[in-house]
Formats: sequence, structure tokens, C-alpha cells
Amino acid sequence: MVEMFERLELAEVTAEQIAPLEALIPKGWPDTWRDLAMSHYLTLLSAPGSSAVEPPALAHLAVALTLGIAQDLGGTQPYIPVGAMLAASAKARRAMELLGQRCSYREVADATGLTESRVRQIETEWRRQQIAARQGQLPL
Repeated sequence: MVEMFERLELAEVTAEQIAPLEALIPKGWPDTWRDLAMSHYLTLLSAPGSSAVEPPALAHLAVALTLGIAQDLGGTQPYIPVGAMLAASAKARRAMELLGQRCSYREVADATGLTESRVRQIETEWRRQQIAARQGQLPL
């Protein structure tokens, strides 16, 4: 099983770090493709062991992954659930732990580096998961 790891956020990445990816993205690419390529690239840059791979190679992989998604799912609008990522996210788990200790949204945000709004989103998604888990066990 692949373990989740802390991922770089776009705001944490310099223009120099993004340059290898930007150099590969052709003009005219749809915004969605750009977003997907950037997401792949940030994940690849953050992955354990990625420091052994040159950023241009990671950028090529990000573009290849994006083109693969475009080929496989292009023309559709897939729903990408947050639940699996939420459960694996260390920050999300920590946020829920602090909320369970009756910390305020502001305290949780300060402790985790998230915004209050993001803490509320995490809590909402967690509640949805809990309700879905309980309802899945109800006899019909």
C-alpha cells in the first residue's frame, strides 16, 4: 500500500522549481490540463526519493501522466472524492484530533498551518464520511 506523504503546496514552490514543467507545457493547452500537470509535478517533487531524480525528468512524467488522464478520461467529468485523501492526510487527521479536543477553528488552523475555512471543510467532509459509514450499516 502506498503511504501518503506531505505534499508541497503551489505557494511553497519557486518559479525556478516550476520552470522545467512550464517549459514543457505548450501554448494552447486547456487550463484543466495545466492544473493536472502542476498537481502531478508537485506530487512528484514531494514524493519520497524524488531528490534523486532531476526536476526536468519529473516534469516529463507529470506531462505524460496528464496526457494519459486526458486520453483515458477526456470528454468526461469524473468526480474525484476527497475522502481517501482526507483520511490519509496528516494535517487533516491532526485537525480532526484537535477539534475533538474542543480547540477552536482558529486554534486548529494555527496549529496545523491550514486556514480556518479549510479546517471547516475538513470537518464537513469527515462528518459526511461518518454518516455514510453509519448508513452503510443500516439494514434495508
